[in-house]
Amino acid sequence: MKQRIASVTGLILAAGPSSRMGRDKLSLPFRGAPLLQRVVNAAREADLARVVLVLPRDGALKDAVDASGCDVVLIRDPPDQASSFRAGLSRAMDNAEGCMVLYGDQPLLDAKTLNHLIWAFSQQPEYMIAPVQEGLCGGPVITPAGWFQTAMEITGDAVLRKLAAMRGLTLRLVKIDDPGPFVGVDTHEEYQRLLALYDIPRPAGSAMKPAHASRA
Repeated sequence: MKQRIASVTGLILAAGPSSRMGRDKLSLPFRGAPLLQRVVNAAREADLARVVLVLPRDGALKDAVDASGCDVVLIRDPPDQASSFRAGLSRAMDNAEGCMVLYGDQPLLDAKTLNHLIWAFSQQPEYMIAPVQEGLCGGPVITPAGWFQTAMEITGDAVLRKLAAMRGLTLRLVKIDDPGPFVGVDTHEEYQRLLALYDIPRPAGSAMKPAHASRA
């Protein structure tokens, strides 16, 4: 019997100020496209019911990314990450059984990994779903609809970590072998390491480890 796929909306957070980078990191090139474009492409190709993309109202990022097929939310100067999250969740929660929250600076995410998490949620849609690798928790995470209102109370930054820590919510960790959920870009050094490790062909058999843990 074929497993029913839950109706999960993807929510990509991409309106932050990139304060640690000192410039708009999401428009930096990676594999021939802006960093953010890689995340948008993965979300659109996955088994998500729809994709909500939160972008800054000002600046060039909204023009640098192909957001066709996405429900775009524009926000001006959010004081923290949670402000972007709440703006997006208010749009994403309609008719959704769950919401997959993605950071826009994880360009190694792919549809296969996102589908693995969606399938896990479809098995236990009352649980929070998060990826794990060698004890390291990453992102994205999927929040069940019954917790949307509680999630709307989150403030500050590190949204994924705060979602996973909501009191009373059962967290299911799903083992993921690829580096996508565990590699993000916050600083110039991390961007350069991303390029060195993942942006060019590597010799057969060479090992590639996550550049750094995601801010889950």
